[in-house]
Parts: sequence; C-alpha cells; structure tokens
Amino acid sequence: MTTLNLRGLTSCFGYRLVVMVLAVGLAGCASMGGGGASNPAVGTWALMVESPLGTIPQTMILNEDMSGTIVATEPLEVTLTFSDAIVDGQSLSFVFTGEILGQEFTSEFQGTVDGDMITGEYVTEQGSIPFTGTRN
Repeated sequence: MTTLNLRGLTSCFGYRLVVMVLAVGLAGCASMGGGGASNPAVGTWALMVESPLGTIPQTMILNEDMSGTIVATEPLEVTLTFSDAIVDGQSLSFVFTGEILGQEFTSEFQGTVDGDMITGEYVTEQGSIPFTGTRN
C-alpha cells in the first residue's frame, strides 16, 4: 500500500501560492507606478516648435501628478504652468493659459509619445503650431 506524503504536498502548494501572490503583487505595483516609469509621457522633453517666427526651442516637464511646466527662452523668456494633463495610451494633452507681452491666451497641447520622441501641435485661436521633441 502507498502512503501519501501530505507534508510534501502542502509545502509544494504553499510555495506555489507564495510565488503566485508575489507575482500578482509585483504586477499590481508596476501598474500603479511602483516599479519604473509607469507613464510614457512623464519626464523632461526638449521641444522644437515651428512657429511663424521660426524654430523656437522649448523645454516641457511633465510630472507624475500630471502637472508641469513649459519654458521658452527665445524670442522671449516665458514660463507657463499646467495641471490636469491627460495621457491616453501614447497621447498626451492639456490646456494652459498664459500671458505674453500683456496678451492673455489659451492653448491646447496635443502630442503623441513614441519612446523617447514626441510629435504634435499647439492648438491656438490663430491656428495650429507643430512641434517635435526628444526626451532629455
């Protein structure tokens, strides 16, 4: 007659259960931003904006909390802040307001992230202004 070694079975089952719980837990942490960059758009971006005034370099910083800053140093030094950015897959968008030379304006940033590259446009009352960029 054969006897069943339950101790070996429970220890094997327990080991598998622990491994499975750890795997699910780590996957959950990764999806919540617990391991590595969870959002493809978060970071610092060097943008080149193709405006009617020529190519204008800008820096766009997107934080994990979906707030950020756009900094331009040419032709004028301007710093604009935004919040409530929306990331949907590889798409990034947000609306911001600012003032340049006493003129208040509203613009929408619409970009598509592809790895360390971003392309898109600023949509303004005067039309769309395209940009390209790379992650710093």
